[in-house]
Amino acid sequence: MSNIKAAIVDDEVRNIHILRNILENYCKDVTVVGEAQNIHDAAEMLKNTQIDVLFLDIEMPPHNGFQLLEMFPVLNFEVIFITAFQEYALQAIKFAALDYLLKPIKVSEVEDALEKVKKSKKGRLNELASILKDYVKNNDNAFSKIVIPVNDGYNVIDLKDIIYCEAFDSYTKIQLINNVSHLISKSLKEYEEMLSDKGFYRVHKSFLINIHHIVKIIKGLGTAVVMSDQKNIPISSRKKDEFFAQLKGVINL
Repeated sequence: MSNIKAAIVDDEVRNIHILRNILENYCKDVTVVGEAQNIHDAAEMLKNTQIDVLFLDIEMPPHNGFQLLEMFPVLNFEVIFITAFQEYALQAIKFAALDYLLKPIKVSEVEDALEKVKKSKKGRLNELASILKDYVKNNDNAFSKIVIPVNDGYNVIDLKDIIYCEAFDSYTKIQLINNVSHLISKSLKEYEEMLSDKGFYRVHKSFLINIHHIVKIIKGLGTAVVMSDQKNIPISSRKKDEFFAQLKGVINL
């Protein structure tokens, strides 16, 4: 992607000017070809303008950016979300591995986000945006998928297929069924925050496990669990009581 055509949708003119200035002054391979301050003007612009990436504000009272995406059954552009706070939106975006910019916008973060746009495959966002919208609409406990970045785009994974997550410095290895694994540039703490209410438990500083993949509990001096892939994972002594209390709500002990 040699020259990136970008559009900005934000209900505040000042924010549009700030982002446009960053793109024009620091991102030489980007051209801003459209701007809008509400979802209706934005929808009209997107119907008549071909773009590669949309910088989309989430909160635009009385509407939000997700409502704009719902107007397009197929998205042929990438989306970088912009938000000032809204914790639910940050969680949803992080969960789906889509990029976002947190106000006040920083030049370095814009540059990083655009690098991801250059490497991504168009069309994969349709699947991601659908998952994102489901996350916002549905009850949190009904959400059953996670999206992770891979070399050629994104993989959509059922949470039930994750056996455990393992820390490797600032990276996390996600171990799946069928002997498949992915190394992701996110900390284990981030995945703990995403998955702790989805049947996952941090039993050790290095391991976050899917309780439903436990096949055996080993008690004794070194309490541990055996997972469905036969991986033996230790349970730290300070986590032991809390862990067994958590298990009682899921399986019969």
